[in-house]
Amino acid sequence: MKLRLLSGLALLAALAASVACAGPEDVIRAKVKAVVPDIEIKTIKPSVVPGLYEVKAKNYETVMVSADGRYLVQGEVMEIKGKALVSVEDQSMAAERKAGLATVARSDMIIYPAVGKAKSTIYVFTDVECGYCRKFHQEVPKLNKLGVEVRYLAFPRKGPNTDDSAKMDSVWCAKDRLSALTQAKNGVVLPAAPSICKSPVATEYEFGQNLGVRGTPAIFDVNGMQLGGYVPADQLAKDLGIR
Repeated sequence: MKLRLLSGLALLAALAASVACAGPEDVIRAKVKAVVPDIEIKTIKPSVVPGLYEVKAKNYETVMVSADGRYLVQGEVMEIKGKALVSVEDQSMAAERKAGLATVARSDMIIYPAVGKAKSTIYVFTDVECGYCRKFHQEVPKLNKLGVEVRYLAFPRKGPNTDDSAKMDSVWCAKDRLSALTQAKNGVVLPAAPSICKSPVATEYEFGQNLGVRGTPAIFDVNGMQLGGYVPADQLAKDLGIR
C-alpha cells in the first residue's frame, strides 16, 4: 500500500512538473484541442499583440489566443498606425503570401496584362458566381489601362467537387481563358472541361485557404498585403501608389 501511494505521488509530481514546464504553445494547443478535438493546428506563434498568440488551423480562420489558453479572440484584430487601421493578421501573413504567390506558375493563372509597361501587379482570388467578383471584373479593363496587370487565381466559394468548381474548371480548361472567364462571369454556360485537362482549380482553392482567403474577390499586391475585396479601379490604383 505504501509503495502504491508513493508511486502515485511520484506520478502526480511528474505531471505537475510537465505542466509547469509546458510553454505557451503547448498550453494553447491543449486548450484548443480540448474544445475542438478534431482541429488540425498548423502553427502557433507569438503575434505582434503583447500576450497573444496567433493560431492557424486547417479550414479555420486565424485566431488569437492568450498565453494561458484562457481567452480566444476571433475576428480581425486591427493595429492603429497613425490615422490608419491595419490588419494584424495581414501584416503577419504578408511575407508568407508574397513567397507563395511568387511560386504560382503563370500558366495556372488567368492574366489580363497591363496596357503598355506594367506599373503594378495584383493577384485576385475569384469565383465565377460571386456578384462582387463580376463587378470587379468590369473594372479590369480600366485597371489594365492604368498599368495594372491582373492575375486571377481560382477560389470556388462552395469548395472543390461542386457545380461551382466545375464551372471554373471549364474556364481554366478553355482554349481562350480570358474570354471564357468573362463569359462565365456574365452567366454564359460553358462546355464541361475535358477529362484530359489538368485543372488547377482545386489546388488554387486549397492554396487560397492557406493564405487566409475566406471570401471573393480577395485582392493581394506583390508584397502579400491584402488590398480588400471589391475595390474600384481608381481607388485600387491609389492604394498601389500609381495614381
